Amino acid sequence: MAWLSAFKFRLNTLGIVLIPVCIAIDWAGHAIASGLRLPLFLDSIGTILGGILAGPWVGGLAGFITNLISSGTIDPIAAPYSIISLALGFAAGIAGYLGWQRQPRGWIGIWILCFLVASIGSTPLNIGLYQGQSGIPFGDAIYTALVNAHFPTWIAAYVDEAAVDLPDKLITALVAVLIYQGLPRRYRALFRLYQPDDAEGERSPARA
Repeated sequence: MAWLSAFKFRLNTLGIVLIPVCIAIDWAGHAIASGLRLPLFLDSIGTILGGILAGPWVGGLAGFITNLISSGTIDPIAAPYSIISLALGFAAGIAGYLGWQRQPRGWIGIWILCFLVASIGSTPLNIGLYQGQSGIPFGDAIYTALVNAHFPTWIAAYVDEAAVDLPDKLITALVAVLIYQGLPRRYRALFRLYQPDDAEGERSPARA
């Protein structure tokens, strides 16, 4: 289980500088989604980008701090979901450690992984705080229909959250990966916290 090495605390100067950039991307995406009343969150693009570019601690810290900032500005209910954003950053960091961002099938893996982390992690919070609803009208309409059809609350709550997270994390992961791919390879190398050893200079896990 070499991927566990991804959790070793590694944070260089450029990684620290990247965190506020990722926070700004997250906050801007969420502000756009809220301002336009889109049935999406769009609050994790920077979190995923930070994870695949500079590791789980950069992505996780960016996501965690973004939610705290958003709770005092554009989204008063964001604070309890800080732990979910932290987990998303860690998930993206593991994907980056494994090199999933290098090819399209890995992009799908990043999408599915982030979708599962967000939907499964958010459901208990939704149940505990908001009777199971996600706060997105499209998803909440599904929740109401399932509850009226006598489905268990936890199923209705998960389907509500999943219906929003499935397209949201698709867009989020795709934008994050495309930004990553658009960066010059030499620039990406500046943020690597692992030893590059292949022909293309992509990162590979450092041996403990």
